[in-house]
Amino acid sequence: MKPYTAAVIGVGKAGGGGKKGGGHAIGYLHGGAFRDNPRTTLAMAADINAENLECFRQKFEVPRGFADYREMLREAKPEIVSICTYVGLHRQMVEDCARAGVKGIFLEKPIVASPADLVAVDEVVRQTGVKIVVAHIRRYFPAFLRLRELYQNGTVGQPMLCAAGIQDWDLSEWGSHWLDMFRHFHNDQPVKWVFGQMRVRQLRGYGHAMEDHGCAYFEFEGGGKGFVDGGRGMAGPWTMTLVGTEGTLRLQHEHLVVIETARGRSVEDYAKDQVKCYERAWC
Repeated sequence: MKPYTAAVIGVGKAGGGGKKGGGHAIGYLHGGAFRDNPRTTLAMAADINAENLECFRQKFEVPRGFADYREMLREAKPEIVSICTYVGLHRQMVEDCARAGVKGIFLEKPIVASPADLVAVDEVVRQTGVKIVVAHIRRYFPAFLRLRELYQNGTVGQPMLCAAGIQDWDLSEWGSHWLDMFRHFHNDQPVKWVFGQMRVRQLRGYGHAMEDHGCAYFEFEGGGKGFVDGGRGMAGPWTMTLVGTEGTLRLQHEHLVVIETARGRSVEDYAKDQVKCYERAWC
């Protein structure tokens, strides 16, 4: 089978950027995935920063580079595109890619900046048939898969609450990972209601306003709830906590699973598996 021609829009800064400051090299992860997958050929890239684009092309030996992604779509006609720009640009880029005949889009999170943008993206998907994938790869990490299994199989009774705090981060960028995981733990059931509150002042990052502190509280149709605190961590060393009617599950450093029930306490370590899984997830 002939490999798909792939492209990256928004290659990022070589070496990455500061926390919340933007300029991260997320495009390099996508570039490496295309390079290492025998079913894709990284044939082109687009970025408005000429220096960043040249560094990316040299790193991955990309034959064609464009300052304007629209020109790339018209002239080179890629089959798969990774959109790695700031969220405010996503909707237009998705629409342009879809209408240019792109078959598949890897879209970095957060996927869009508003509910209206989401409606527009949904419409262009229905019109063109383009496939869109968001890189929520933690769904495939062993520790998270184990948490989901234990939370759903009755080990801690009936699922009640998933909770996490994200110290010095926000709900849209990093928080989107935990929001997705809580959906995953509840079998992607629809959300019945949402309460939210944010304090937004002068903080800016990734091309948009960011909250100094924000909280989201919501309930799934099955009855389980979720709580994510953006900006403040929870007490203790835990990455997240899952509470059932008969016990508690805790995750530490994304690889240690702690199980606490009336039967006792046990710890499972998936550190070695996590490293291998993270490498495979981008290939």
